[in-house]
Amino acid sequence: MERNTITFITLHDQTLQANINKCYELGMSDDFNIEGRTISQLAYLPIDAGSLIVASSDVIIPAIKPYIPPDAKIIIAQRTINYSNIRAVLEIPRGMKVLLVNDGKERALETIALLKESGIDLDFYPFYPGETTYPPEISIAVTPGEARFVPHTIAKVIDIGSRVLDFATWIEIYAHFKYGILDLRRLTSRYVHSVVYITKELSDEIQKANLLRNHLEAIVDQIEDGVLAIDEEDTIRITNQKALGILHLQGRNIIGQKAAKCIQTQFFQIICQLPYEKEEVINWENQTFFFRKTHILIEGRNYGYLILFRRASEINKLEHDYRRKQTSKGLFAKYTFNDLAGISGSFKKMSTIARKMAKSNSTVLLLGETGTGKELLAQAIHNASSRRWEPFVGVNFAAISESLLESELFGYEEGSFTGAKKGGHIGLFEQAHKGTIFLDEIGDASAVIQNRLLRVLQEREIMKVGGNRVIPVDIRVIAATNRNLEEMVQAGLFRADLYYRLHVLPIYIPALRERKEDIPLLVQEFIKQICNELKRPVFRCSQESLDDMLGYHWPGNIRELENIIHYLAHVVEDVVLSEHLIFKRSISSCQEVAAHVDHELETVYQAYVSKGFIQEVAVILQTIQQARSAVGRNYVISQMQAGGWDITEQQLRYRMQLLKNDKLLEVGRGRQGSFVTPKGIDFMKYIQ
Repeated sequence: MERNTITFITLHDQTLQANINKCYELGMSDDFNIEGRTISQLAYLPIDAGSLIVASSDVIIPAIKPYIPPDAKIIIAQRTINYSNIRAVLEIPRGMKVLLVNDGKERALETIALLKESGIDLDFYPFYPGETTYPPEISIAVTPGEARFVPHTIAKVIDIGSRVLDFATWIEIYAHFKYGILDLRRLTSRYVHSVVYITKELSDEIQKANLLRNHLEAIVDQIEDGVLAIDEEDTIRITNQKALGILHLQGRNIIGQKAAKCIQTQFFQIICQLPYEKEEVINWENQTFFFRKTHILIEGRNYGYLILFRRASEINKLEHDYRRKQTSKGLFAKYTFNDLAGISGSFKKMSTIARKMAKSNSTVLLLGETGTGKELLAQAIHNASSRRWEPFVGVNFAAISESLLESELFGYEEGSFTGAKKGGHIGLFEQAHKGTIFLDEIGDASAVIQNRLLRVLQEREIMKVGGNRVIPVDIRVIAATNRNLEEMVQAGLFRADLYYRLHVLPIYIPALRERKEDIPLLVQEFIKQICNELKRPVFRCSQESLDDMLGYHWPGNIRELENIIHYLAHVVEDVVLSEHLIFKRSISSCQEVAAHVDHELETVYQAYVSKGFIQEVAVILQTIQQARSAVGRNYVISQMQAGGWDITEQQLRYRMQLLKNDKLLEVGRGRQGSFVTPKGIDFMKYIQ
């Protein structure tokens, strides 16, 4: 998935590394590509266009301007103390004279102000290049990463590390890229966790500092979960208004108090018994809550624990509201891996592979016979991926005529063709932006659509019908087919380059006859589901009928099994007997018919092979069939030429006449067009 890029530019490498390390510590690399340059590197390490520039100081702007891409946005970083390195400063006796060393007067004074606002009560003297005087009794120097400027007469140097970006700068970065409220909440949550760990590192004196306390409380109060940070002595160190409301403690100051004395006994017992690092669902006061308990560990030492809790009804409402909006658009994946039933080895192997692939953003190709549940698996993969809260858009290439498919997939501009809607139309690829698009029956895509799809997969860009503007799309592609694409590539029916773009993470879904151990389980699941829908009593299957099901070859796979259960639910009272199974009645007659049909089709097939144009015949039939309506020779020629076939109108007329003679094609007169007969469809399947 393409992410926005932030490029930090500083004068010194130490400052650069401190800011980049802080990005990774706060998990910002999950949302952005993090890059960095010192000024000396700009001449040979160019900055990508579109990158947001974060400069460490306005002083360096003139030096970096010549190397910044045109129209690039520059943010001047507001920096704060790196509190995670401040423990040694707290050990200095209050009021002691200390040298504060930085690389300039202004930055030295800024650092002194930040330390004093944080509650550190020392008598700081600024020192920087060009300054030569300071009280001779000073023996300790504190510096934010500029130890090289400390006078050699100073006995002890405390390097608290370079200053890092403050919270306001991160808010400005997220605002620049127009991130939504969910991203800002996640940022706030990360920052809170960082501050929680840091504040415990500070002494009791720093904990009481009003400015830091107010800053922390303001951040924690933005979290929609209830928050309780309790130290190793069961003293409450941090909370928020949400927690106070749930605990009926509004208006009370419980910071510094023992948790057991101010929190209701039952609630305190619940949080004491919670397991660490696991989400728990627990009932309290006739309400259901989600809890999560986390260790507060700093340098391997345990400083207590953090409790996050929230009413389940609030989470359910958020999920319900979101899913309702997506469902109203038809952009919602209903099924998860929990909805896929199976105990067979082949099913478990397939499911394990699919779960692993769900975590990737690469293209998935689902291969399997008709009725094996490819769309259910596609939805499960989407719901197990990082895109699960984004749209899931499905399109079936076999269900939409080619004349409509292009405008449905890519959208169209206003006035691009007769009947185009005013204002144009957003295509399915745009609707799937940030989510997943499911391309079902991809083997039925025409040559023209294959060309357009190839560009989308290569560039992740689309252009609307009638448009002249390229639109980038961030999508995960899952394709599916019941056809043998490799053979279609060899026969010239499918583009090889498109095939290899799709065949990145292939998953073979076993046919039902390859996982017969799952049949009893699937039968029971379908019986419960369908009886519930029909509001009728549940029936059962006799052992004889189950044996018949296990012995059947199931050409229609799970869909056929579901249809059988639907039929049984309407005709069976209590027990399914062997005589109720409709497939038993037709097996013998079907076998006789199939043998006759196969012999006839083989004769036709060999005739075209002997003439040397079996591949052309296959393409002609597929082109006409994919049009979903009767078409003329001009249409067929244009489609074949778009697919790389060199054929004249005379040659096409001759081949279509042969197909008509063999009753594979119905050729109309004039503008009536031609269409593939049922026998022609069987012949296409026979070729494959």
